[in-house]
Amino acid sequence: MNYCYKAEFDEFIVSDEIIWLDSMKASFAANFNQNASGEQIGAWSDCYKKIKNVLKDIKGIKAHLIFEYELPREGGRRPDLVVLINTTILVIEFKKKNFYNWADLDQVKAYARDLGNYHEQSHSLKVVPILVPTLTKNLSIKIDKTMIISPDKLEKVFRDFVKVELTINAQTWTDSDYEPLPTLVQAARFIFKNEHLPNIRRANSAGIPEAVSYLNKLSEHAATNKGRHLALVTGVPGAGKTLLGLKFVHENKQMTDGKKDSVFLSGNGPLVDVLQHALDSKVFVQPLKNYILTYGIKQSRAPKEHIVVFDEAQRAWDREKVLEKHNHDASEPDLILQIAGRIEPWSMFVGLIGEGQEIHSGEESGMLQWVDAIKKSKNKWTVHCPKKLVHLFDKVATVETVDNLDLTVSLRSHISENVTRWVELFLNSKFEMVKQMTPTLFAQGFDVYVTRNLEQAKQYCKDRYQYCLDKRYGMIATSKSRKLPSFGVDNSFQGSKFLKIGPWFNEPVDSDLSCCSFNKVATEFSCQGLELDFPVVCWDTDLKWDGTKWEEFIQPRAKTIVKDAHQLRLNSYRVLLTRGRDGFVIFIPPVPELDKTYELLKSLGLRTAFGMESEKIS
Repeated sequence: MNYCYKAEFDEFIVSDEIIWLDSMKASFAANFNQNASGEQIGAWSDCYKKIKNVLKDIKGIKAHLIFEYELPREGGRRPDLVVLINTTILVIEFKKKNFYNWADLDQVKAYARDLGNYHEQSHSLKVVPILVPTLTKNLSIKIDKTMIISPDKLEKVFRDFVKVELTINAQTWTDSDYEPLPTLVQAARFIFKNEHLPNIRRANSAGIPEAVSYLNKLSEHAATNKGRHLALVTGVPGAGKTLLGLKFVHENKQMTDGKKDSVFLSGNGPLVDVLQHALDSKVFVQPLKNYILTYGIKQSRAPKEHIVVFDEAQRAWDREKVLEKHNHDASEPDLILQIAGRIEPWSMFVGLIGEGQEIHSGEESGMLQWVDAIKKSKNKWTVHCPKKLVHLFDKVATVETVDNLDLTVSLRSHISENVTRWVELFLNSKFEMVKQMTPTLFAQGFDVYVTRNLEQAKQYCKDRYQYCLDKRYGMIATSKSRKLPSFGVDNSFQGSKFLKIGPWFNEPVDSDLSCCSFNKVATEFSCQGLELDFPVVCWDTDLKWDGTKWEEFIQPRAKTIVKDAHQLRLNSYRVLLTRGRDGFVIFIPPVPELDKTYELLKSLGLRTAFGMESEKIS
C-alpha cells in the first residue's frame, strides 16, 4: 500500500482524530519502514483539524480523500492529501505557516505536474495543485495555475469541483502504474540490472525507441553483410542521447555468441566516473582516452568489440590537440576510423552528437573533423545520419538519411520543451523572445530564479526537496570565473581537483560528499552530460552583459590555443543552464561588474529569489 489513509468524504468527516492519527502512524511505519516524527504527527493533526472544522457540516459530497500518497519510485515524495472528486484530482499540500514561499508553491506544483504526466490513471484527468498555509485566513489567489488558499476557503473549493457522480475509482487510481522520468544514472541502473525501463510517454514521443530499433537492425545488417558503418545521432541537450547509447550497447552485449560485443565510450571523464560509481562496474562504460591510447596511439592490437558507441562525438579532439597531448599527428576521428578499419570483418560505430556544447580548446572543429577523417580513411564507409548532416558527408561516403536519429525533445526538464530554446535565445541576446517565453516555462513546471543571496538559493533547494531522498541539487559554475571563491563557491583549480564527482552525484542527501551538502562545486567539465533536479548556477565575470552585448573575460593559460574564446564562454554557460530537470536558480554575486547582468535577468521575468519568503498574510 503506497498511502497512509484512504476514505470516502462522508466517512472521513465522522472519523475520530485519535483513531485517525493511530491509523496514519501505523500505516506510515508499515508502508515506509520508518516511524513518523513528532513534527510529522503534529502536521497531520493540524491538517485533520483544519479539514474537519471547515467541512464538518457538508454532507453527500462524492469524493475520496487519500493522505500521504507516495509517488512510486520517487524517493519518498508524498503530497499531504490527494482528493479524487468528479473528474478532477486535487493535490493539496498543507503548511503550518502564516505565509507562503516559492519552495512550497513549487513543491505542490511539481506533485501535480508529475501525477499528470507519469501516473497512468491521471493522464486524462484535470490535476489541480493547491497550497494551504494553515495559519492564514480569507486567502484565495492563483499563481502558475496553483491555488493558494486559507483553510476557510476549502469548502468553496470542494463545492466548486463536486458533481453528483464520482467517475474516478479510488482503488484503481491508487493501484495505477506510475512511471517517472528517470535520471541518466537511474536509467543506467535499470538497464545494467536488466530491469524494466519506464515506458514513459515523453521518452517515447522523443523517438528513443525508434532510434534504438533502427540501430539494432543496422547492427544485424552490418554483422550479416560486413562493411563499415558510422551512425550519427544528434540531439538537443537532455534529449536522451546517452540513454539511447547505453541501451543500445547493453542490448547488444546480451548476444551470447560474442559476434556483436559492444562498448560505450565517453571522452567526458566525469560522466564515466559517475556511471562507473553508480553501477559499481568499469566494464559497461569506459573512457574514450584509454581506448584511443591503446588501439590508436600504441596500435597494440585490434579491439574485440565490433560495435562502439562514443558520446559527444562533436567534441572529439582535433589534430593540434592530439599532437599537444600525445605527440601524434592525427585527430581523434582519424584515430577512431583507423581503429575501426582494423576490426575484422566488420565494424559499426555510433557517434552521439550534442549541439552547441564544445567547451574545451581543441573541440571547436566539430563535425568537419569526421568528414576529413572519412576522406583519409582507406575503408569505404556508409554514414547513417539525420537530414541536417547529409550535406557534410554526401561527397565523401555513401549516406543513408535517417531522421529517427535526430532527438529534438529534451527529457531532462520533464515537460518543458522550451528550456533549450530559451537558453539558446538568451545567450544569443534575443531578449524580447526570451521574455515572452519565460511565463511558459513556469506554466510547464520549470521554475527559474535569480538571486544575489547564495544562502537563500541553498535554503530554497533544501525546503523544496525536504523529504525527497532521491532528488539532487547543488552548485555549478564555470571553471574560468574568479570572483566566486570569495562568496563560498570554490571553483578554483585546487577546489575542483579534489571533487569526487561520482559520490557528488550519487551519495545520499545527508552525505558530506553529496552535491546536496553544498560543500563542493562542479564546473561545466564535471557536469556536462549529467543532470541535477535543481542546480544553483553560480555566475561570474567571465561572461557579463555590458548593456549592449555579452562580454567574456578570461585569463588564458600559456600555450592554450583558443579559436573562438567568446563561443566557448557561451557554450560553457549553455551547459550550466541546461543541467536542471525542475528548473534552476542563478546566483549573481553582489559585485558592481555584474549589476547589469542581474538587472537583465530580472527584466526577463526570472523570479528574484525568493520574493514571498517573508511575506506575512493576515
